[in-house]
Amino acid sequence: MYVQVKYTLKSGCRDDFYQRFRDNNIREMSSTEPGNIEFEIYMPHDRGNEICIFEKWETLEDQEKHTQTLHYAILCELKAKYAKKVEEKKYWLTDFEDAETEDFSLR
Repeated sequence: MYVQVKYTLKSGCRDDFYQRFRDNNIREMSSTEPGNIEFEIYMPHDRGNEICIFEKWETLEDQEKHTQTLHYAILCELKAKYAKKVEEKKYWLTDFEDAETEDFSLR
């Protein structure tokens, strides 16, 4: 399961948000949770008021447990203080073993 979160932050707040995110070890704490495969934060160079988080979890249940942690609660406080808008998308990949496939390679 993949989660993509885009924070549109209040003007001039990105550095403060990122510093508080780091000071509270949110990435480190999240990436050591059971079921977490990946947890990364990105700061787009061409959009100075955005921060993106990319998460990969073994199961939906693991991701839901993540939302019950202290560091997630701290992240929610940061969102409330710094974010104008938060967009979250969840993606699931299915098992392709039994799926019909078509070869798109160049012939």
